[in-house]
Amino acid sequence: MGKGQQRSEIDRSVALDARDWIVRLNAGNVSRQDLDRFNAWRAQSPEHARAFAREKEFWQLLQNVDGSDLDATPVAPPRPRQTVSRRTFLVGGALAASVAAVVAPRVLTWMRSDFTTGAGEQATATLPDGSTMLLNTNSAVDVDFQPGLRLVNLLSGEVEFSVRPDTRAPFRVAALGGNSDAVEGTYAVRSIADEVTVTASAGRISVSGGAEADAANTVSLAPGQQTRYLTGKAPLAVADVNLESELAWRGGRVVFEGKPFGSAIGELGRYVPERLVIATHTHDASPVSAVFLTRDAHDAIEALAQTQGMSVHRVPGVVIVIS
Repeated sequence: MGKGQQRSEIDRSVALDARDWIVRLNAGNVSRQDLDRFNAWRAQSPEHARAFAREKEFWQLLQNVDGSDLDATPVAPPRPRQTVSRRTFLVGGALAASVAAVVAPRVLTWMRSDFTTGAGEQATATLPDGSTMLLNTNSAVDVDFQPGLRLVNLLSGEVEFSVRPDTRAPFRVAALGGNSDAVEGTYAVRSIADEVTVTASAGRISVSGGAEADAANTVSLAPGQQTRYLTGKAPLAVADVNLESELAWRGGRVVFEGKPFGSAIGELGRYVPERLVIATHTHDASPVSAVFLTRDAHDAIEALAQTQGMSVHRVPGVVIVIS
């Protein structure tokens, strides 16, 4: 093991020790002996003190508390020690409410859907007419085929549709109050937050939105073209795009070409199960260019953060904080 790797392992060990002390001190059953051992550990070296300060700041950010009790002498009589896991510590108070606010809408969406994928997953599905779908990460669709209309509601996420020809029943993808129609062809529809993006690979795709589905609120896409619209708004003007970059997710990649740092991090966040929090937004507009594999999204988030001199704290399955 080289000196650099050995130094890294030592730093990681100290950081984990500091995190364990945060959990113990915040558990509410700290004895005088525990406090003495903690003070001895922190005074052992400046590195220990710095590591504890970093972890303390991180946990305060998560729970929105002032943290003054972390250094206080306990006034209650010591109680029997209990095992407190990091996960038990986290799922409580402000963080539990935060997690619930994120999870509840997803559960409601999945209850309404016929096909879904989780974080980092992709799946293919065949529709009743033989058309196919490729669902990207965290996607959900509801299928509602009717006589004369093949209707698919994109509830969230990103899906590519390969449409079998049928002049008697147009194929329609509905999302955020707009429609993307085709008789045949291949196109991808992405619905993230309050914006929908439609990208055509083959055939002609008609995209409409707004209060009236008339010519003024409709655009037509040829292969290699894209449009966007906000919830309930008319689509923007058609733009030519690089399909290889725009649809790189089909091959398990994400491509950033001068993309703002904040947006790039948000895109990678779609491929991980944790909630993503950026503690400071001073670097959001910084352009980044890179190619990452979606299966390595955690490593990609770490790498992008490092390009901006930022650090990443991750609690697996719960949250990732970039600060």
